[in-house]
Amino acid sequence: MSQLPGIAALIEEAIGLDLAMRLLKRRGGTQIAIPVRARGSMLADIIGLTPAEKVIAALGPGKVLLPCAHLRGAKARKAEAKRLLAAGASLLDVSLACDIHIRTVSNYRAELDAAASERQLDLPF
Repeated sequence: MSQLPGIAALIEEAIGLDLAMRLLKRRGGTQIAIPVRARGSMLADIIGLTPAEKVIAALGPGKVLLPCAHLRGAKARKAEAKRLLAAGASLLDVSLACDIHIRTVSNYRAELDAAASERQLDLPF
């Protein structure tokens, strides 16, 4: 029985929990490309050539949306994500830095934009 959700469970079955967690800690919450060939790929750089070949055999090439790697305090991650977004960081950078799904980071950016527009004063003319 897998300890991980969704596509991560298939990756765990192919390469084991330790390597699956390594991949998820580096790229969890983002979309990755499973290459046709492992050699020279980002996937092989993270988990090694042989495990990357096993993932390719198990999933086939294509794009995969990975779940988050581990659970940390949600409030702390949200606050850090909003701080990074306010500083101008990209959605992908914030997702990777805070271990938050990229769609969640996009929602945080929308919240910041809405709050900024509420602070904007309407002029009478």
